[in-house]
Amino acid sequence: MEISETTFIVNSEISCAGFAKWAAQKWRDHKYLTFTFRVGEERSLDQNALLHLWLTLYAAHLAKIDRKAVSEEMLEYMKQKAKYLYYTQTAADWMIKKMVNPKSGAEGKVYYRSSADYKVGEMFQFLTWLQNTAANDGLLLESRGQYQKLQKQHNGE
Repeated sequence: MEISETTFIVNSEISCAGFAKWAAQKWRDHKYLTFTFRVGEERSLDQNALLHLWLTLYAAHLAKIDRKAVSEEMLEYMKQKAKYLYYTQTAADWMIKKMVNPKSGAEGKVYYRSSADYKVGEMFQFLTWLQNTAANDGLLLESRGQYQKLQKQHNGE
């Protein structure tokens, strides 16, 4: 299925054939093409928006303030703290990136990936963990949007 002039979702034999036909025509027209691809289903903005909403609500709950009073600094703290806690509790390798010195090959600083780069399944796992962690702190986070749909599928509903 073609999304735009340069974005395809290839998830079946038919869409693969369509992409191959499109690419062959582009090559005949231009004789030089560059492709990038991503393996796995794209995560929607809906999940990322839900993550930021939940982190804002969680920060407000912990600080005992209205969610509109949560600052960007508080939200950033919540993002980093949640990533740290999730990684230390699960050891999920997809959470981190490692810098490598190109000259020596030595590994350098390790840091947490941006949530914008999480795949659908990764974000689902992270949101499920966050929902459970918040519940343990006395905050119920409501499932919404794509996460709610995935949660129902996961539970066989």
